[in-house]
Amino acid sequence: MSIGSTHRAAINAFNATAAKPQALRHRTIRTAFLDQNVELPLRLSETDIGVVLDRHGCDVFTVDVNNERPDEEALTIALLLIECVNEVAGLSGETLDA
Repeated sequence: MSIGSTHRAAINAFNATAAKPQALRHRTIRTAFLDQNVELPLRLSETDIGVVLDRHGCDVFTVDVNNERPDEEALTIALLLIECVNEVAGLSGETLDA
């Protein structure tokens, strides 16, 4: 699955204005997620290994749905992805209790 064409066009236009491509603005990322009904920051589920939730506790994605990896590995991958998304959205310092 890829970023919708509207968002991809906006991202490409933003990057084209700079001599060197720049990181996306925090608001652009947050808006792109909101357009998909996902409110950031992302966080781990406290009950299901590898399940990533949004601010409201709705499932966003699951790492290793087929249980082919050890739980610790799936958890680490989920945490890395959460940190990357939250960082690029300007929300790296936020934590939420489930």
